[in-house]
Amino acid sequence: MNKIWIIARKDIREAFRSRSTYVFIVIMMIVSLNYAQAYTTAISSLASPQLVEEFSRRFVSGLAYLLPMMYSIFVCSIFATYSVIVDKAKRNIESLMATPISITQLWLGKSLAVTLPSVVVGLAISILAYLALNFGFVMPHTHAFVFPDALAIVSAIVIIPLLIFAVVSIVIFIQLVISNPRIANFIFTAIFILLVVGVQTIGGLGVSFVFFPLVYMAIVVLCALIDFILSRSLTKEKVLLSSKM
Repeated sequence: MNKIWIIARKDIREAFRSRSTYVFIVIMMIVSLNYAQAYTTAISSLASPQLVEEFSRRFVSGLAYLLPMMYSIFVCSIFATYSVIVDKAKRNIESLMATPISITQLWLGKSLAVTLPSVVVGLAISILAYLALNFGFVMPHTHAFVFPDALAIVSAIVIIPLLIFAVVSIVIFIQLVISNPRIANFIFTAIFILLVVGVQTIGGLGVSFVFFPLVYMAIVVLCALIDFILSRSLTKEKVLLSSKM
């Protein structure tokens, strides 16, 4: 476990040195303002305080299900670049292969290097957006701080991090064994778009929010199965050959 953490810590430090990381954070905070506008527009058509309060509780709970997943995946697009692609470009992969670490430890370390900061940043921005919406827009209409439901909180701090790790592990595997980084980036972008659009579509259908954790867990199980299958074919030889092409 110590070797895995050493690999992850190095990549995390390098990613946070990049200015693009902080530019993306600012962009996500600005994007959060759209939800405030959507909330204001929606409650303008509600006639009674009871309806406003009920809608507000559903709205903030919906954000608790959606924002941590969306923002975490979004941040992954930054950190994934520093996990494998840069190491291959700088020929650092060969040096890592010469150290006494297994290929599985390398895979897990690189996956954690993307997952941990992505989840932390995604949750932090989601909390800031949630607090800004509550204090700036919800409380003036409900006269109370509106909390998300307990299942939404569990989903944000437990289920979504598992989902992010499961997805990132697949992306890191692809980056390790494919020589062309553009292909890996394209696959990651496709996964990112499918997740975000899929979750937003489900939310737009007006289904119960209880459905979201079930969808997230289904994705976790599916990705975990894919990870297990991929782990059986990952070898140091494949990684070394892909870095030399």
